Amino acid sequence: MTSPSRPQLLVTVLDWGMGHATRTWPLIEHALGAGWRVHVASKGTALAWLQSRAEEMDQPHLTFHTKPGPDIKYAKRGNFWRIARQMPAFVSYVERERTWAQRMVQTLNLDAILSDNCYGCAVPGIPSVLMSHQLQIPTPKWLEGPARSVVQRWTQAFDEVWVPDLAPGETSLSGALADAQVHSHTQYIGVLSRLAKHKQPNSTQTWAKVGMVSGVEPHRSLMEAALRTWMADAEGPCLVIAGQPGGGTRQDGHITTWCDPTDAELASALQSAGTVVCRSGYSSQLDLAALGARAILIPTPGQPEQVLLGKLWSERFGFVCLTQRQLETGELPEHATGSLPKLEPNVRAFEHLSSWLHKAAAHPA
Repeated sequence: MTSPSRPQLLVTVLDWGMGHATRTWPLIEHALGAGWRVHVASKGTALAWLQSRAEEMDQPHLTFHTKPGPDIKYAKRGNFWRIARQMPAFVSYVERERTWAQRMVQTLNLDAILSDNCYGCAVPGIPSVLMSHQLQIPTPKWLEGPARSVVQRWTQAFDEVWVPDLAPGETSLSGALADAQVHSHTQYIGVLSRLAKHKQPNSTQTWAKVGMVSGVEPHRSLMEAALRTWMADAEGPCLVIAGQPGGGTRQDGHITTWCDPTDAELASALQSAGTVVCRSGYSSQLDLAALGARAILIPTPGQPEQVLLGKLWSERFGFVCLTQRQLETGELPEHATGSLPKLEPNVRAFEHLSSWLHKAAAHPA
């Protein structure tokens, strides 16, 4: 039985890796600070990461739930077609999400729903927002129209769409991915990152090389192995950020491994590294933008979105973007390059969230 003294917010998070979870965390914290009881729903690694964050705080108004969702499987090569074959299952889960969300509204007496890329988590009569940077799903040309139509149909169930990016233009971080008209109430809420509050005005080098491992298997492990080989003959201490909640730390010669660093530790490492290597996943890029940090970008094989983002950041901001095979063979430059636009992360997102929560709390149940 939930307390009637606080309005009830459901936050649903897509569980493909940890990126959606990490970028949603600042909004969860902000909603709690605004006096809401927050119910967070996800599954797998994303849910484990969110629960690990909650263990660091004494917050009785935060609860967790397991949400239905498909287990997308990846291969070492040829991922695009393997993912494509699983799309019918993904579409069926959108329908299952709708049934689940309606049940959650009734059980928890919800006042509002904030959904990070969970397209079925909108319920008629309940204020709802879909957060996504992927308004145009990257597909072969002949599929772009049908893909846009499907996204547009799904987004219409929500009152608003929030894009964690600057408005379309030369400073947009997601480029064509977020430059599509799918909803009449689309808001660009700026850069969103849990690391923003840990930005340091001046940093001295602590690590010669930092590798940030992310993504789903088998590519998470393949990337980690390649990073360790790249670091093996480095002159100076190196750090592997392994992306495994609850895994602790270990030391192998001059290579340190942090499985699940705190936000402050991660931000410090990214800002005090001689060279950073990470995926071109959008949430990782949001973290880089929030800190003003450079990195060599490695798209996950077979994920067109990461390939597109890596190419965009190479052409627009001067970042180095290489393939995973180039990482595996050690074809990396000495240092990362690139320059990102100056910005104030989280400010616009928090303003939008505060305004929306105020209106949702006043909305008749």
